Amino acid sequence: MEVPYLSVQDLLDYLRAFNSRDYAAQHAFYAPDIELVIPDPEIGTLVGSAGVMKHYNVVHADAEENVIPLVVLSDRGNVFLQMESYFRYLKATNQTVHGYTVVPGDVTKISCCALYELDKGNKMKRITCFLFKQEKLGQVDVEERIRDTESRAQPDLKL
Repeated sequence: MEVPYLSVQDLLDYLRAFNSRDYAAQHAFYAPDIELVIPDPEIGTLVGSAGVMKHYNVVHADAEENVIPLVVLSDRGNVFLQMESYFRYLKATNQTVHGYTVVPGDVTKISCCALYELDKGNKMKRITCFLFKQEKLGQVDVEERIRDTESRAQPDLKL
């Protein structure tokens, strides 16, 4: 029996598409019935490509998001990703990821992991995110923070 598989390079391509807002390329990795479980009880589970888009259209209207992979493991039809994500806010809002109030230029960071479950066609059928830590960093150099995260990542995970 052939086990679903997604290579580390494929996952990096997916993250590159996510970070560059290339939604067509990002969603090409999804099964039609994708479920994305967000670790925020007010959001819960996003269903289908349309559900994912609806959520991220709101997030990305307010902030530039960058996901930085730290550890990736792929085995037996699952991919595990440990990551840090930075959100640099473009406008003042109190509707941020995890409810912070921010002004333009503020940065927030989440440290989390995700388990990607694959279907028989090697598409992502369920992504379950687990939050470790959330932080409001304020007015910091987001590029410097990204470089710091990259310096702690597995060497072959540079986006």
